[in-house]
Amino acid sequence: MSSSETLGPSPVPHPPSAPPPSSSQVGQTSGGWGRWLWRRGLLLLITLAGTSGAILWWLHNRMEVYTDNAYVVGNITPIASDVSGQVVTLFVDDNMIVQPGDPIAQIDPIPFQIQVDQALSEYKQASHDAQAADIQARYTNDDRKSLLEGAQAKREEAAQAVQAAEVIVQTRKRIYEKDKELLASLQAQLPGLEALQRNAQLYYERFKNLASTGDIPVQESDNREAAYRDAVAKVESLQSSIKAAERQMLASGLQLQEAEVRLRESRKTLDNAIAAVGRATAEQLQPDVARNTAIALRNKMMLAESRLQLAKLNLSHTLIRAPRAGIISRRTIQLGETVQMRQPFLSITPLDPENVWVVPNLREEQMARVRVGQPVTISVDAIPDRVFHGWVESVAGGTGSVFSLFPPDNATGNFVRVVQRLPVRVRFFPEEYEQRIRPGMSTRVTIDTTRYVRQSTQRW
Repeated sequence: MSSSETLGPSPVPHPPSAPPPSSSQVGQTSGGWGRWLWRRGLLLLITLAGTSGAILWWLHNRMEVYTDNAYVVGNITPIASDVSGQVVTLFVDDNMIVQPGDPIAQIDPIPFQIQVDQALSEYKQASHDAQAADIQARYTNDDRKSLLEGAQAKREEAAQAVQAAEVIVQTRKRIYEKDKELLASLQAQLPGLEALQRNAQLYYERFKNLASTGDIPVQESDNREAAYRDAVAKVESLQSSIKAAERQMLASGLQLQEAEVRLRESRKTLDNAIAAVGRATAEQLQPDVARNTAIALRNKMMLAESRLQLAKLNLSHTLIRAPRAGIISRRTIQLGETVQMRQPFLSITPLDPENVWVVPNLREEQMARVRVGQPVTISVDAIPDRVFHGWVESVAGGTGSVFSLFPPDNATGNFVRVVQRLPVRVRFFPEEYEQRIRPGMSTRVTIDTTRYVRQSTQRW
């Protein structure tokens, strides 16, 4: 190591002293002094201006948030047809302003009118069938009800007839038994009366012989004859009573047989009446079948009515109308073209402040002082002669990168910190809005973070 590296650098020699100035040099020195003062003053002014600008810039950044990454956004409504068909009339063209309900296009309505006529015919037929089924159900219900009541009444009548026939049979049986007992009693008396008759006859013949010989008086013979005649009369009377009792018993037997036949017929009638009640009871299911048939036909009528309503709805959809006010954009439909159902063929861009707003995309560090309800100054590049005012309505639920097609995943590789931007919705004041503002226009937005023009319960 050298001594110079150890001791450090050598001292710099002093320059030689200048000679004393002359008179001409003194004049030049006073002029240089003025220029030096002017330069010093100018430098001081520049320093003060820079300092003031820095202070103003700092205050501006503290009080306001500015970005030129802002665009006009709107609820653009795509228009599509609810039915497919050929366009026969076109009422609008690109950039035409329409109002709600204005016609846009007319699809050929003839096929849809035919469908309405067919559906109407089916509905009328189904309605007539349902009405007939209702009448049939009511008739069947009343008829089967009256049939059951009639069968039950006949059963009761037949049961009463059986009871009456049984009573008559029992009565005839008792009469027949009494007549039989009477005949048996009379027949039991006949042998005794016949024996008395023979005895009286024998006495009469004996006394008659004795009277003829004069052994006994004739009066005794006459008495025996009278006794004999009385016995004969009694026997004949008893025989007549027996014959009458036989005839009465025969009549009673016939009446008993007739009553038994009537009883059997009454029982058979009762059995038929019971069977008729069973059939009538079973036929009570027919009203249920008729009612179910009527319900099915009513459902068919309702289905036909729904088809009719759908056909009418499709017919009404052949005339396409504007659902909202706005300007026609991106029209692809042409006269005579066949449009397909649910395929948009033009768009309506809104022109009202309720459906148009500004979306500034603010950096993360700018969001610290932004709140809902703060006033916003909006400059539209396409309208440089005006400044619009609005207010912060809401803040998006995430940064733009989160909702992109390929959201970032910082855990998959090397991490690079990127400042994210958060979309904010800014709404125009209606009184300052004008229809020249269109979705997609570039704007510049300045948010005043020191005051509020709207009250809100949320910060973002």
